[in-house]
Amino acid sequence: MEPVLSSAAAPPQYNSQSIINTAEETLQTSGVNAAQTVYKSALLDWVDDVTMGDTVDKESVRGEVANLWLAYANLNRSSNLFKSATEVYEQAINCPVSGDVGKVWLEYTRFLEERGRPRTAQKLYLRALVGEQDGAGPSVKDVADQTLLWNEFLRMMQSLRNDPDLTLADLKSAVERERGAQIDSTTSTTLQSEGINTAADSSTINNDTAPRPAKRSRWDKKIPEQTETLNAGSIETAASVLLATSKNMPPEIETLWHARDGGSLPSKPEPVLFSASPPKLGDPSGKDLVGIDTALKLLQMLTAKTHDGKCLGSALLELCHACWMMTALKEEEAVKAAEALEKKIANDTEALETSLAARASVAGGALAAVQHANEQERNQFIMQCTVQREQLLAFSAWEFRKLLYTQQIILTSAKLPHFVGPTVDSASITAQSKVCSILHSAFYLRARVGEENHVKMLTKQLESLEQLSSASSQLQMQQQQQQQQQQQ
Repeated sequence: MEPVLSSAAAPPQYNSQSIINTAEETLQTSGVNAAQTVYKSALLDWVDDVTMGDTVDKESVRGEVANLWLAYANLNRSSNLFKSATEVYEQAINCPVSGDVGKVWLEYTRFLEERGRPRTAQKLYLRALVGEQDGAGPSVKDVADQTLLWNEFLRMMQSLRNDPDLTLADLKSAVERERGAQIDSTTSTTLQSEGINTAADSSTINNDTAPRPAKRSRWDKKIPEQTETLNAGSIETAASVLLATSKNMPPEIETLWHARDGGSLPSKPEPVLFSASPPKLGDPSGKDLVGIDTALKLLQMLTAKTHDGKCLGSALLELCHACWMMTALKEEEAVKAAEALEKKIANDTEALETSLAARASVAGGALAAVQHANEQERNQFIMQCTVQREQLLAFSAWEFRKLLYTQQIILTSAKLPHFVGPTVDSASITAQSKVCSILHSAFYLRARVGEENHVKMLTKQLESLEQLSSASSQLQMQQQQQQQQQQQ
């Protein structure tokens, strides 16, 4: 591991080594999730201090912020959390404070090489050194950093091509020609014309034969566009677009979840918006569950019609059905991941016990010592299994939190009651879950009895509820008048 960057002029409160030491101590005492929180909290605070205030100079802390990003990524790498490490690197190169630090790009490209993804690494080198084809300049502007990246880029291409005679001038010439032509979004065509094989052998580049979509930065705070019109034909497209654009929660939402967790492991949001089976409602209007006012609004939305007589409620229920499908798919993924882990642990346990038994069988007079060593190795293995299970549970919890965030955005765009954007508040989520229970029952029932019969039933419920609401309002007015008379 190369030494981290230094920022001699950084204010004393922005000491990356102090945060790194705290994270390492936390890792030993509380586990990887708590150590991740140390880095996340510091990075959020430091970046916000620079970007949202006017008292901290960016140049004085950029190196310290880069140090934290790299240490945070290394924590995930050493814990075999490679997907999380990739996400951290992506956040680092998009960070408004340290995204132009050459060392950050260098560590990311080396990581991609180690993971068998040289084509993605090549694209990062080009983005850092020559910029995007939309006219933006290179992401890394420091001359010394550029020199370092060019040399590493050359080394990688020499290794891929198995051509140590490839020169830096040849590589730069190929890149410049590709940049000038702007024919393709990758440099494969020009580099190959210069004798550089960018595709490489399939045995050399694993799982990286096609361009991967760029991840959204956590620092990009654009809110997914809301759907202006709602129709059944656009539901699937809208849901998939919103799901893709909100894979990563904004840092402020993630911070609120960390605050809810405290020092405990993260858990799935409860209650879920959509359960596996449709709920049993004693009253189809849902007034017993959400109250008269909310039930009235839902019934009005479900029975509303367009100018040509089509039912808008069907489109709304299709949207809710899509959200339910998202939950079902996520539940299936979680179950499969848990089963795969338990199968792996069972196989590893069997292999370990076989190895330990073989070791003990040839121990001879040192049997007691070997048995003691075996017991220590067995206990260490059990601890590792516990950590793996906790990591999977934590990962699954965050996946369901991202799903909740996505569903809240989708249902807010439909203007459903109690949905006013993403939230982690328990009371708000409970209220949202009750609304979704009514809609879940509605789309299940509509599929059973048909749209026409279902709308007729809901229309009668709406009329009854409007009469009840009117009577309730009159009673409240009478009570208020009586109170005023008594006060007089």
